[in-house]
Amino acid sequence: MESEKQTVITLNDESFKHYLIERYGDSAENSSWKKLKNASQELVSHETWVQLYHRAKEDVARKGGSLIGYELVNNILLSHDGINSHWPMNWMWVIRFGRD
Repeated sequence: MESEKQTVITLNDESFKHYLIERYGDSAENSSWKKLKNASQELVSHETWVQLYHRAKEDVARKGGSLIGYELVNNILLSHDGINSHWPMNWMWVIRFGRD
């Protein structure tokens, strides 16, 4: 049986934010997101980043993939399958895209 391959990408915090802006910045779903393409990442609120994250997580999960955040705490790698209210700093993000 041939093994199926999945696309997996890893992103640092800055790259993940750039991905979110590129992916959802033109979204008609939320008019405030349309301003993101021309805004500095530092000016985007924590709440907006969390909203974008949740949208990305839903999109990836709907297609059979996953979105997981990782952080290193006291030399222990912790994984997180969600965030709540405040944007986590210095996490690495792994997006596993579903099989098409």
